[in-house]
Amino acid sequence: MKTLYFKSPTGFILGNGLAMNLAEYAAKLGMGKVLMISDPMIKKLGVSEKIMNAAKAKGISFKEFSDVEAEPPVANTNDGFAIYKNEGCEGIVGLGGGSAMDVAKAVAMLAANPGKYQDFVGVNKVPRHCAPLILIPTTSGTGSEVSMFSIMMVDGAKAGVCDQNITAHIALVDPELTLSVPRKVTAATGLDTFCHLLESYLSNLTNPMASMVALEGIAYTTKYLRKAVGDGNNLEARYWMSYASSLGGYCCNLTDGCAANHGFAFALGGVYHTAHGLANAIMLPWVFPVVAKAEMDKVRGIGVAMGENMKGLSDNECLKAVTKAITDLVSDVGCLIPLSKLGGDKKDIDRLVEETNKQTRVMGHSSYKLTSEEIAEIYHRAF
Repeated sequence: MKTLYFKSPTGFILGNGLAMNLAEYAAKLGMGKVLMISDPMIKKLGVSEKIMNAAKAKGISFKEFSDVEAEPPVANTNDGFAIYKNEGCEGIVGLGGGSAMDVAKAVAMLAANPGKYQDFVGVNKVPRHCAPLILIPTTSGTGSEVSMFSIMMVDGAKAGVCDQNITAHIALVDPELTLSVPRKVTAATGLDTFCHLLESYLSNLTNPMASMVALEGIAYTTKYLRKAVGDGNNLEARYWMSYASSLGGYCCNLTDGCAANHGFAFALGGVYHTAHGLANAIMLPWVFPVVAKAEMDKVRGIGVAMGENMKGLSDNECLKAVTKAITDLVSDVGCLIPLSKLGGDKKDIDRLVEETNKQTRVMGHSSYKLTSEEIAEIYHRAF
């Protein structure tokens, strides 16, 4: 009967075409002049321009920062904040994948809290709630639009701010924006969603609400990810993957983040600069069957959520069946890729183990405490 703290945005709104109503939500938060934060691809595709034009017609003005990089360096936050301050902006809209939204959260944090990003790295270190912030995802993966995390590259390593005070005032989730996401990105970000849900369910910080949300999201991801990858214009699949993605973000808020699989993914990102979603997808079939051994009573529930028949199976048989179902899902969407095909080399394993062990926060959320030898063996299998 531990304390349950549901950290979330003020408003979560899911619906097709909602992004074109941005002006309504910006005005509600007192935003007359908005800093739009996105990435070069979102700008090139004209997504941000279309949304801004609709809002401009209703009296909202904009400044843009569209230089957010994948796995963003903290310099992106500093550059975005300089524009916000120098141009007298009154609020921020983060439009894009996890990187753009993480930078938007960080800029909004600095707008309300004097200091630099590094001052707030860690858990519960942000004194005041961020400046008015609306987050609009264009992928179904990170759940960053509802989460309390902002991850940056600082001095060559990933660092994160984890605080209720950087959650958005409004998460505006428009599945239509995900229709143009390429197949490979759809697959990798969808499996990132799956990892958020699964790791939260298995976390030693889980709770009944997180478990309920996680199983719901696992069911929808299993049902719709293959469909979204197979036909990117399937709006029904895109809608429910957007829903599942946000559920994954809520789960991470409820459990203070993910667990061991993300520790491996962060290490791959640091060593090989592998995209975060793909890194999670690649490691999942190898990490899950090891860490799940400490949560055998939960494995059956995962199988049921994934549509597997668990009747009459022993715990070990359930683990094998669920491991196969997860591996099949990863394979079916094209992400069962050996590390060697990403340019990795087994001589890097010692460094990968070192980087994984540095991820003490997420690794500490695993009920199964992996030794360095076990981490190395998992990497060997992944090669």
